[in-house]
Amino acid sequence: MSAKYPAIKMKDGERYFYRFNLDERIQHIIFAASVVLLVLTGMPLKFSSAGWAQYIYPFFGGTKGAPIVHKVCGTIMLLVLAYHVYRITVNIYKNHILPAKKAGNYSLVKILLGQKMVPNLKDAFDIRDLMKYLLFFTNERPRGDNFTWKEKFDYWAPFWGCIVIGGTGIIMWNKEIASHLIPGMVINFCLIAHSDEALLASLFLFIWHWYNVHYSASVFPMGTVFLTGYLSEELMVEEHYDYYVKVMKENGLEHEIKPPHGGGGHMETEGGLS
Repeated sequence: MSAKYPAIKMKDGERYFYRFNLDERIQHIIFAASVVLLVLTGMPLKFSSAGWAQYIYPFFGGTKGAPIVHKVCGTIMLLVLAYHVYRITVNIYKNHILPAKKAGNYSLVKILLGQKMVPNLKDAFDIRDLMKYLLFFTNERPRGDNFTWKEKFDYWAPFWGCIVIGGTGIIMWNKEIASHLIPGMVINFCLIAHSDEALLASLFLFIWHWYNVHYSASVFPMGTVFLTGYLSEELMVEEHYDYYVKVMKENGLEHEIKPPHGGGGHMETEGGLS
């Protein structure tokens, strides 16, 4: 961890744990703003017969202004996606592939599968353990790692959505050109896919994602990690306990590790369980 982003920082007597750097936070804010505007300019068109649509669409300039806002925001969304993929590629190459080549144990598949946002067996076990906890088969909550299965789902669902919505949107934006390259039936399919995937993405983001990061009892009325880059110790214990223990040990704080939420009452220290 660089001096610019210490793994743990103190504020008002409370510990906060590093999660996201400034570049990642800026990406998220621009992406989120573009998506909200895309929804506000796209859903009234999809549900044009609904009473609420007549009040939203004119706010963006009606049939002349709203499509322009929609296309500009769609372009911004795709540019952020492209930049994000670029940054990931550079990071993997510089911090994983090059060191592995120098060490003589290079395996691209192993490197890619080992990335922090790639689902793994622990995620499957955590889902299983969460079901056991919710159904009262155990009082032990899953002990999440650096990124939990929920966060990975939050990441890959919009990633896939951007590709589908962005790709179909580009085709519909350039229907005249596309009609010379692909069958008309495909263009009609793109219209359906764009509309339905946008609705699905909207429901996912405004219900699943916003609940997990803003509306749940632990963070209501708003999670602030997307602004500050740091997560409170309380939320680290609740959502990322395995990673919390690891960071505490790395910083010589093994004797101040808090017990996990949801049962057990024991605390993991450097010497084991106590």
